[in-house]
Amino acid sequence: MDKRIARLALAGIVAVAGITAAAAVTLEDMKHFESLYGRYGPKGDCSKYPQVVIDAAGFALDQGQGKVERANRPEYSASFFGPEYEGISGAFWPYWNDAGGNPFVVFTNYDEKPGALVVEPHDFGWKGGPAMPARYQPWLQGSPYARCAKA
Repeated sequence: MDKRIARLALAGIVAVAGITAAAAVTLEDMKHFESLYGRYGPKGDCSKYPQVVIDAAGFALDQGQGKVERANRPEYSASFFGPEYEGISGAFWPYWNDAGGNPFVVFTNYDEKPGALVVEPHDFGWKGGPAMPARYQPWLQGSPYARCAKA
């Protein structure tokens, strides 16, 4: 009986994941998400790199020493956490035209904590799936992130 319940729960999760992926919309920029703007350091240590940057143009990863990579465009899923969700967390997919998918998902205000940011694998890098291309691994290596204090 326990296995049946677990399978039903897994089927529900898969169904929800399929619905949320379809509900993602491509944004031109991040101009309506000003509350997320800033620099996010690994585990909150803003003297270390890589650092995620969110600004009006979108998402970027600053690896230090002038090495910054920008995503071409962000995707956002307002319904990622379900239709009744009213919290502050958000689900975004920084997207590259040449990636062939969304390498990872960025959760802002993770776990309802303002300034917390987590990067998790999406189309690549999950157990049993295709390997995460080296180009995107630094995004994952710094996670979890926390917003840096404004200077």
